[in-house]
Amino acid sequence: MIVLVAVFSLPYCVSAANFSDVPEAHKNFAAIQALKDANLISGYKDGTFKPDQPVNRAESAAIILKAAGITATKTTEKIPFTDVPEDAWFFPTIQKGVNMGKLKGYEDKTFRPANPVTLPEAVTLALAFFQVSTKNIEVDHVIYDGLDTKEWYSKPLQYAKNQNLILPDEKGHVDPAKSLTRGELAEIIYRMRTVQQTGKPIDITSGWITTESQYNFWKLKHPANWEIFKGQKNSVIWKRVGTQAFFTRMFPKSARVSISVVENPESLTSSQILDKLKADYAENYPKIKPAYSELTISTRGALKVVIPERRTIDLYIYLPNRSYLAVYAEYGEAPIGEFLKKQLEEVLASYQYVEAPPIPPLAPLEERLSTLRENILISDKWKEIAPLFPDKKIIQTDAIGIGTGPVDYYFSKEANFTIKLERNSGTVLNIKEGSTDAF
Repeated sequence: MIVLVAVFSLPYCVSAANFSDVPEAHKNFAAIQALKDANLISGYKDGTFKPDQPVNRAESAAIILKAAGITATKTTEKIPFTDVPEDAWFFPTIQKGVNMGKLKGYEDKTFRPANPVTLPEAVTLALAFFQVSTKNIEVDHVIYDGLDTKEWYSKPLQYAKNQNLILPDEKGHVDPAKSLTRGELAEIIYRMRTVQQTGKPIDITSGWITTESQYNFWKLKHPANWEIFKGQKNSVIWKRVGTQAFFTRMFPKSARVSISVVENPESLTSSQILDKLKADYAENYPKIKPAYSELTISTRGALKVVIPERRTIDLYIYLPNRSYLAVYAEYGEAPIGEFLKKQLEEVLASYQYVEAPPIPPLAPLEERLSTLRENILISDKWKEIAPLFPDKKIIQTDAIGIGTGPVDYYFSKEANFTIKLERNSGTVLNIKEGSTDAF
């Protein structure tokens, strides 16, 4: 298989303020416009760019060479390709690539300039001319579905995955044999330049939103279309797919992040908690070696535990009140799971600690009991009553209830009273002294 590397300088090209066939709604608009503004690409004489037209090997070599800032000037030096005539518009480009030792052809001494360029060829070519070495890149067990980890392109495409130069389709698949369009090539080049300029992978969180739960001490960034469940002690952010009704079932194409506040009755130090967690993993997964990493996130000490075999990424964050957050991230086994994993990593990396809201001082007990009695059999008052008895716990639930939904029995040790609540309407039905469900 060929290893392609070079640049693009189309024949009959002119610059234009805006390409008439690249509207802002086009998926590659931003990349094309940025490269045009930097004078790194140009279009045809009719003012078009033809973003959806397949790009051939000669064109792609010329585009990438120019984007890398390399000038190609024709010399008298010979090149080894029988199908690249000296009067061809792309001859200087191919000649420059060969002289730099970055452009190779086929065994039959052809370059096949008119052949469509594929994704592996374009990525390899871009990395070569941008002076990016992939020699020490470690290839994952899976790059993306459709990409063979044993093929010649495995390291370049692993780098492309790591830096988000390439993304899979909605099913998690990447086709290495698919011909690239001019717009897609512009996208790869634009992302390559951005990575080199910023020293960071391409941001995949554009369009995400931020959600927080003060009671759970977290603020996280996540895809805007993911669902959110917030509880007093537990919260979940999850990707719903198809007929999936709730987050409790993990579907092959779904993902979730559950956040729970875990009490620390023994008042263990952060290091003691981390040691205890590692011991728990060793006991529960004796045949698996989780990858541990201790880190600081939002000024809090944390432990990250990754188990690829189980498709989990766990994060434990020590809190100021000596409790800690257990953040469990999990993704399904479908091919799209590889991309969901990248999204989950970004969600976890966005964690910010938030303080719990101050708890207002409670009124005297008798005053609170009086308020409770005054609101018996009044609909939708539970939201106001519940905070008055912070130590309350459910001791019994009647699932059938009185015909309008479940009935819960809450007992407050402080008040020594049981509260009978019709859950759906938020109505306190009655109260009784002691811990009992016999009303």
